[in-house]
Amino acid sequence: MTAKFTGRDEDGVRTVTVVGEVDFANAGELEAEFGDVGARVVVDLLGATYLDSAGLRVLFAQARDRRLELVLRKGNAVEQVVALSGLTGVAAIRYGS
Repeated sequence: MTAKFTGRDEDGVRTVTVVGEVDFANAGELEAEFGDVGARVVVDLLGATYLDSAGLRVLFAQARDRRLELVLRKGNAVEQVVALSGLTGVAAIRYGS
């Protein structure tokens, strides 16, 4: 599966944009985008089409270590996986289009 991960820093906030499918094969690439970041991370999942347990592990780790905000598309498969995993209980959720 393929995905593109793009990170940027602005005003002390690290934003990581995900496009494509996140799975065991590329979850390490997602994790690497966080690097040595500050206290707040935003992960834009609007372009994500698939997220498996390896990707969830990376996101839970970020939520444990800092304030995590996820940007989701309402009603798609990624939003459903995030909700079922319980990640919505430890991360702020924002919906985009």
